[in-house]
Amino acid sequence: MDQSPEPKPGRLLDRPLDPTRLKVEIEPADYDMAPLALEVLVPGQPCPVDLYLPLADKGKVVMTPACQKGEEFRAQWRDRLLAAEQRVVFVLLEQTQELNEYFQEMAPVIMDDPGRPLRNKAMVVQELAVLNLNTMFNAEEVTPKVLKKTVERVQQTVQRITATPQLMHNMSTILRTDYSVYTHSVNVCMLGMALARYLGRSEAYVHAMGVGGLLHDVGRAKLPRALTTKTGPLSEQELALMRTHPLLGYQMLAQVGAVPYDSLMIVLHHHENADGSGYPHGLKADKTPLPARLARLVDAFDAMTSARPYKDAQSAFQAAATMLQERGNVFGADLVPTFVRFLASPFITG
Repeated sequence: MDQSPEPKPGRLLDRPLDPTRLKVEIEPADYDMAPLALEVLVPGQPCPVDLYLPLADKGKVVMTPACQKGEEFRAQWRDRLLAAEQRVVFVLLEQTQELNEYFQEMAPVIMDDPGRPLRNKAMVVQELAVLNLNTMFNAEEVTPKVLKKTVERVQQTVQRITATPQLMHNMSTILRTDYSVYTHSVNVCMLGMALARYLGRSEAYVHAMGVGGLLHDVGRAKLPRALTTKTGPLSEQELALMRTHPLLGYQMLAQVGAVPYDSLMIVLHHHENADGSGYPHGLKADKTPLPARLARLVDAFDAMTSARPYKDAQSAFQAAATMLQERGNVFGADLVPTFVRFLASPFITG
């Protein structure tokens, strides 16, 4: 990892930033780092971890220290970052445990603050979940210990969402559109929980939809990174390998006793189609567990409405129209009309 020499604390942010040097595209995992939304850092509070910024320097990208752990994160630093259109900073993956502990301490204060905007509360929950998934997906090996810790944090995230029911209303304003396996999983979690609540399901069912949503793509952690990060269409061979991720995820999580059965069914069957053309088992609608069918709807909707390097995001209306067209063979004629009504409900539109 390229890094500049140790700077004096705060040196980089003590002066205006050059936006042209910040306009770089990187894969954070290549630097053993993860992105962190600027909005979740509290000015005036000690920074829980070291913060870095990627700067263009003579044709290469240098991850440059911006704030040291324990140093006060200043409001003027945040303002300078925003003025340079830099809405994320980067943290070392090895420090995400400390960042999680910080957020676990701060989350109750943030979530119970009536003056804090709902979007900011959602951002804190989302960042916690994204960090947890990022840490697991980029671990050298997804050991049972790593997986157990991930599941524990997933349970905590879902409980946090359940305890703040406002997060499941007007979701069009808080869902993330910057597609990655992490942000996508968080969106599927929140949409799945909201859909279950819209359908009047029990709290245990809502919880299982959230856990299943966050973990539905966990099997991808066992696949080659070059495959899971590829930005273009997959070859037939690559597609066949990618289609193993539901079974891989199920096999991984079946060893962790804390995962609800319905969540396991979501992980295993979220790519089954109503007409039996899906995978991994080619189940038709009447043989596919309902939580997995609901997750199939949510998964597809979020994928269609998120921007990718090789395609623009569809509007919610366009995605709903596509799903109505494919309701018989892919999603099931019995569920799609209900899902479209859900998209027009206060859970989505406020």
